[in-house]
Amino acid sequence: MNRKRLLTIFGIIYVVSLGFFMKNYTDQAVSDTNLTALCLEASLPCMDVIAVEQTASPKEDTQEAAQNKEIKTAQNEEKTEKKTTTKKKKKKATGKPRVLIYHTHATESYRPSTAGNYHTTKEANTVREAGTIMTETLEAEGIAVIHDKTIHDNPSYNASYERSYETVTAILQKYPSIECIIDLHRDAIAGTAEGPTEIVHGKTCAYYSYVLGSTAPTYASNKAFLNKLNAVAASDYDGFTANILERPYYYNQELCDQSILLELGNNRNHISDVRRSAKVFGQMLADVLNQ
Repeated sequence: MNRKRLLTIFGIIYVVSLGFFMKNYTDQAVSDTNLTALCLEASLPCMDVIAVEQTASPKEDTQEAAQNKEIKTAQNEEKTEKKTTTKKKKKKATGKPRVLIYHTHATESYRPSTAGNYHTTKEANTVREAGTIMTETLEAEGIAVIHDKTIHDNPSYNASYERSYETVTAILQKYPSIECIIDLHRDAIAGTAEGPTEIVHGKTCAYYSYVLGSTAPTYASNKAFLNKLNAVAASDYDGFTANILERPYYYNQELCDQSILLELGNNRNHISDVRRSAKVFGQMLADVLNQ
């Protein structure tokens, strides 16, 4: 068989193959990412080449939908609570600051923020957001607050307490009227279990706990203050008391006779539950400070 005849035969095969390919994929959308795969599959179907999917997997779609639903629900609840609050007559914070709220670990976050192992420099869904709710609640009860949002644990987590010590010392020097300081954290748990909650005045609130520095020179006064808070919680807030976890460290609690290291919820709590808990705690603290 001469060369000219061979070329003619191969030409006929090419045209037939091309026609077959066009017939099978005319109705299929062909993108830049799957064009190569389709060509390979048409010429060598035994390779079973699969085109790269450009859409998320069903599992990812489900997770994203659930997360969006949680965010939307939380936003609607927040709008409703704000509308209710504006209808009520509130006291205005007057006088010098009495409370300081700060965050040694300011990047600690709640659901739905899960990036970076529940740590984010953005304020939304973090302990800083919880601190803002608490500040607004205290000020609505007539107590002036300094809320410091300095990030002490990023870019380095090491020596966070030394850095927050410097921040608190400077603020106390500027505002000697401050009588209570709150280092607002959240707890952390492994696994996928939901963060614990309690019903307080008909609303779901994230659980909380206190960490007390047992070696701090202000240990006795700090413990007495926490006991007061628990007494008010037991009598007026549906028994919404907290465990007091004693640890042999200072935690900057030597800087004030009424120091609180508050762990409000944990990384498995949704921010909506934490917001409600922050509001309840703010009201409870105001009751104690205004006694």
